[in-house]
Amino acid sequence: MAKISFLKVLQWSDQECRDFLEAQRWPDGPVCPKCGAQNPYTIQRRSKTKNKVTKLYRCRDCRKDYTATVGSIFEDSKIPLNKWFAGIYLIVSSKKGMSAHQLYRQLWNDDNPGSYRSAWFMLHRIREAMKDKDFPPLTGIIEADETYIGGKPRGHRKHRTGRPMSDAIKAAWEKKEPVLGIVERGGRIRTVHMGKLTRKKVQESLVANIDTEKSALLTDEHMYYYGINRTLPHGVIRHKSEYVRGAIHTQNIESYWANLKRGLFGIYHHVDAGYLGCYLNEFDFRFNRRKITDAERFVSLVGQVSGRRVLWYCQTEQPENPFA
Repeated sequence: MAKISFLKVLQWSDQECRDFLEAQRWPDGPVCPKCGAQNPYTIQRRSKTKNKVTKLYRCRDCRKDYTATVGSIFEDSKIPLNKWFAGIYLIVSSKKGMSAHQLYRQLWNDDNPGSYRSAWFMLHRIREAMKDKDFPPLTGIIEADETYIGGKPRGHRKHRTGRPMSDAIKAAWEKKEPVLGIVERGGRIRTVHMGKLTRKKVQESLVANIDTEKSALLTDEHMYYYGINRTLPHGVIRHKSEYVRGAIHTQNIESYWANLKRGLFGIYHHVDAGYLGCYLNEFDFRFNRRKITDAERFVSLVGQVSGRRVLWYCQTEQPENPFA
């Protein structure tokens, strides 16, 4: 495969994008997204129609017609594939992310407000594809910490003032959303939007995402981690008196929090709690692939777009659509 760059992706035609998508999604040949059968019929459209797709496949078993976009984030989208690919490349190569309005200005050069909505929805489809379906448990030296996203008051509530909190501060604090972060030292990360932090929920999430037989956990002295040493080795750094004690520290996860919050506050400014998990997928994807090039991240993401048709925005049940 020729070397990929952003400029080359911009110059691809719709058919070149489809050929690339097929190669990434079906390296061993087309597979029916309905029944999983291989070796389909190939149908070529000879007459001009509204559908610009000139080649599609027909399954020999279930007789369904399909293309490479069916069952993926591109399904039922009127946005050209080359614009989709350009958007994916921009997102995976932006360290702190890219807002929907910036993506709209980059890819749509018009004043149609509908184009901004298309850019917003494109971003959320891409973030859905960024979520790793098969995420092996974390191993080795693991650092875990929790943080709060949103709201204006900073720091721990008891450190901000010696007086009781006002109703306004209480309301602002309640808008903060807790996030648990678990990172391999020098490796992968997993962040989880918790909804509400309790010791039981935190420890269940840790056990679910860590290989307890091949790992050691490092955290601060928070009560959420009391008793976790019954499940796996647990080292504690007491931030009231020290930040590093030999190899015991949580600086890797705290560094990740800094990068995450710079992106959320500096690029997106405000993130609704209902979409926070989508944004966490985006930052986790880039962090877990930080040691590869932008082109390799682009190929990695295009290779995992299948099975990600986004329907959470629909208020009614959607009928099956076997066409691209």
